[in-house]
Amino acid sequence: MKNSIFSLNIFMLFIFLIPQLVLISRTESNDTFQAENKEDAGAGKSEIMPPPSLNLKRLINEALEHNPEIVAVRQRLSASRARISQAKSLDDPMFRAGSFDMSNHPLNINGQTEMLQQRYSLSQKIPFPGKLDVREDVATQESKMVEEELQSKIQEITAQVKIAFYDLFYVTRAFAIMEENRELLRKFAKIAETKYAAGNTSQRDVLSAQVELSTLTNELIILNKEKESVIARINVLLDRHPQHPMGNPPVIEIHHVDVSLEELENLAAKNRPELKKFDHAIKRNEAQLKLTKKDYYYTDFEPMVEYMQEDGKSDTWASAISINIPWLWPKNRSKVKEAKEDLNAARSDYRYVNNKTLFEVKDYFVKLQSSESTVNLFKTGVIPQAEQSLKAAQIGYETDIIDFLSLVDSQRMLLNSQLQYYKSVVDYETNLANLERAVGVRLAQ
Repeated sequence: MKNSIFSLNIFMLFIFLIPQLVLISRTESNDTFQAENKEDAGAGKSEIMPPPSLNLKRLINEALEHNPEIVAVRQRLSASRARISQAKSLDDPMFRAGSFDMSNHPLNINGQTEMLQQRYSLSQKIPFPGKLDVREDVATQESKMVEEELQSKIQEITAQVKIAFYDLFYVTRAFAIMEENRELLRKFAKIAETKYAAGNTSQRDVLSAQVELSTLTNELIILNKEKESVIARINVLLDRHPQHPMGNPPVIEIHHVDVSLEELENLAAKNRPELKKFDHAIKRNEAQLKLTKKDYYYTDFEPMVEYMQEDGKSDTWASAISINIPWLWPKNRSKVKEAKEDLNAARSDYRYVNNKTLFEVKDYFVKLQSSESTVNLFKTGVIPQAEQSLKAAQIGYETDIIDFLSLVDSQRMLLNSQLQYYKSVVDYETNLANLERAVGVRLAQ
């Protein structure tokens, strides 16, 4: 009876382990195959080198040069500057040529050329003094708005590149940590198998080790897919093909920032591009209101000079001047009202952006402090303690003081601590990137 139970247990163990061993062997075979291919490629083509380590500054510079959104705003800025000269220029002069038949025959079929008069005139519309200057001011403020929009887009793309870079750093570090833990689990699994073969532990320890290995293998596959996604995101920001090869980020430390909340708020008030943009919008609408009032109260002039030729008679000249009457119809009054409402709306927009800026500065500043505390906690306390706990658990398991589940719990605690540490580092750098965007200036070297 005991032999039957033992045989049944061996059979069940065999059935359970075969799929796990196949999965692990496939992963190892794939890694070996890729490594061999790299070695073969290196032997056959010595010029093929692995991608160099990523440099964040170079990525940002490439994004600022090639990112389509930034390029588009630069082109709109160039177009807005070209509109300034248009705004301060006069309208095109008008030239007119015609004839005037003073006979009673419109078609002049009897050849009465002495009754036919040729006329040539030249006229130029001249706005009331001061209008062209105001129009130039409107166009200038609009161009400055686009200029601040460019600065805002540059800071936005810079923050996106930084965040994607730090996401790639986390995925890369997490992959390396899980690889190390997988090797450690394989070591534990061998210890469990040795003890099981000697009859010093139960079948449960062997199965638990295989389950943990299978779980880590699956998480490594998921991380690899996440890495591909992050690389594609960075490539798109740099206007590359999503599949463009990319190296791994180096190990980073957090950039400490020694600045108070009040100093950050003052920096934001002076440097936030969105605030500057709506400040120029207010000035633009003030100039637009001034222009509409001039259009309503002051007339424009259109002088004209005319030269006339008539056969058999001396040439004659004529001159005239035309003016518009802007206060006759209500449209110009409506334009003044429209300009006032636009000015009030611009002022409200400025207050909204100012309040939003103060909130973002406070929010990211608090998150930055929280992330820094977490980084220091895991770096100086949790991780060293988890490492000591794992060492003690491994010794305890080998000497039969604790069971295998306690050993796995200690290993899992160290793994989670290491992952949480790097997650906190990435959170810190991400919050710093967002804070720099909210303030409008770089805070860390």
